[in-house]
Amino acid sequence: MPDTHVQAADGAGQSDALEALRRENAKLRRINQSLMTAVERGPDTAGRAYALFQTAAALGNQVQERTAALTAALSELTAVREQESQARQRLAAAIEAINQGIVLCDADDRIVVTNGRYRELWGGLDAEPGRYFAEIVHGAAARGLVDRDVCGEGWEAFRMDRHRNPGEPFVIQFRDGTWLQVSERRVPGGGTVSLYTDITAVKRDEARRRERELEEKVEARTVELIRANAEILAAKAEAELQTLSKTKFFAAANHDLLQPLAAARVFASALSERRLSPANRELVRHALSALDSVDDMITALLDIAKLDAGVMPPAPCSFAIADIMRRVGGEFSLLAARQKLRLRVFAGAAVVRSDPRLLARILRNLVSNALRYTETGGVLIGHKRVDGGLLVGVWDTGVGIDPAQQGEIFEEFRRLPQAHDRVGRGAGLGLSIVRRVSRMLDHRLVVQSVPGRGSLFGIVVPLSDAPPLPVQPPCSAGAGAGGGHTRGRCVQLIDDEPHVLQGLGVLLTGWGMRVRGAASPTLALDSFAAEAGAPPDLIIADYRLRGLTGPEAVAMLRRRWGQIPAIIVTADHAADVAQQVSAAGLHLLHKPVRPARLRSLISHVLQHSAIQS
Repeated sequence: MPDTHVQAADGAGQSDALEALRRENAKLRRINQSLMTAVERGPDTAGRAYALFQTAAALGNQVQERTAALTAALSELTAVREQESQARQRLAAAIEAINQGIVLCDADDRIVVTNGRYRELWGGLDAEPGRYFAEIVHGAAARGLVDRDVCGEGWEAFRMDRHRNPGEPFVIQFRDGTWLQVSERRVPGGGTVSLYTDITAVKRDEARRRERELEEKVEARTVELIRANAEILAAKAEAELQTLSKTKFFAAANHDLLQPLAAARVFASALSERRLSPANRELVRHALSALDSVDDMITALLDIAKLDAGVMPPAPCSFAIADIMRRVGGEFSLLAARQKLRLRVFAGAAVVRSDPRLLARILRNLVSNALRYTETGGVLIGHKRVDGGLLVGVWDTGVGIDPAQQGEIFEEFRRLPQAHDRVGRGAGLGLSIVRRVSRMLDHRLVVQSVPGRGSLFGIVVPLSDAPPLPVQPPCSAGAGAGGGHTRGRCVQLIDDEPHVLQGLGVLLTGWGMRVRGAASPTLALDSFAAEAGAPPDLIIADYRLRGLTGPEAVAMLRRRWGQIPAIIVTADHAADVAQQVSAAGLHLLHKPVRPARLRSLISHVLQHSAIQS
């Protein structure tokens, strides 16, 4: 570009010199013509005429010299113009041959020259020489050629600012996906030259490369996450398997765990009913209290293990809530009387839908907790209608619970310090089990308490319109307390654990009952045949015997003795066990056996049997 401008300047200088020669030659001709006219018009001396002739001759010579110079200058100018034309043609051809778009503007920012590539890139915009560059930019913006999402709404102002102040290259993206790199420089004379390079392929390659690198990182991260998740799942499965194995072990080991505890408790209870010195009686009382604490803790731990292991799934049905409430009240009547507390049961004719076995467990824990924290007054087991169903609750006149502590009492091993010594503080798991079971049943817990006045613990149970199913008959509180139906009655014990068999025998004998013991129904029948006595009044059999179950053993004895009432004792809280015992028409008592509950149930069964007969 600089060479072209130099050649144009040289051509312009030669044209100016040629024009000056022409003017001077015309001047000389006019002078020569004037001299010749003067000679011809008037006479003169020879000297003057000759002088004029010489002057004209000199002028003629000058005219000839200047004419020759003019001719040479004209030839040179023609050659220069030819060179200039060729240079312009070569420049135009070179500009057209360039693959980049080019536009040259003068000092007034008017277009001087463009190439076809520039016009092609800008979609046929009118970029003829003489137009202002700003018109081209405005036309491109008006036609929406530029992608404003990438370049921004103020692209037109930005473009003109970069054009007036050229600097580093920048890029423009068109709506059709084309990418241009723009480089601009100032040229001598104040003009501007702009170069537009299509970098679409480069941008696409760059995008594909980045996409592959996104993809590669995502794939690597995905592989890493899959591996990590697999490790986590494997570890979780292993932990769950170990936990489930331990939980199932504890849930299944209840028989072996509770058997020696049941025997120890029976022996201690039997000892407590004998004549003892005050000091020895106090020792027995402490032993029974310790056994009760161990009993509560083991039972609670086993219940939690069963809940976690899923071996106590809910079996909802419709039943009369009074049956459950009276049965639970009967179980705790002797304990309440021993603590000199009044235990009342208010039960209407409402029918609810829930799992009677699990609901009874909740009530037992609530009543036990109420008796533990009540020193004077009494405990009421009752119900009332509320929004959402029937509130079945336990009201007490105990120590109450501070509001700040009410959120903590359902946590495992959380015990309040106000429990009196007559019952013991317990393991702190009863209310935790209540919360777990209530969640399993999807029943809402209700807690209301005033420190120093008492508390309400209850659960909202859905009401049912379906006919109620019968549940296990309740124990008779009054009969159990008096024991008038046990003295002199004969009971047949069936248990393959010698210590339990011996302990129950001592306990029942102390209540004035005649006891026969055997490890199996076969041995019981053999002993009966040898003695040739009358059949017993009651059968008490363990559920798990060698080779058969308690209901099967009772069935064998009933085929020989008739429909003698029977009680099945077991440490298994599974629903199928309770259903099997109920289907056989038998009564169920869970281990470890509390003497008060056992005596109350025996009294009820014998009284009910006497009424039927």
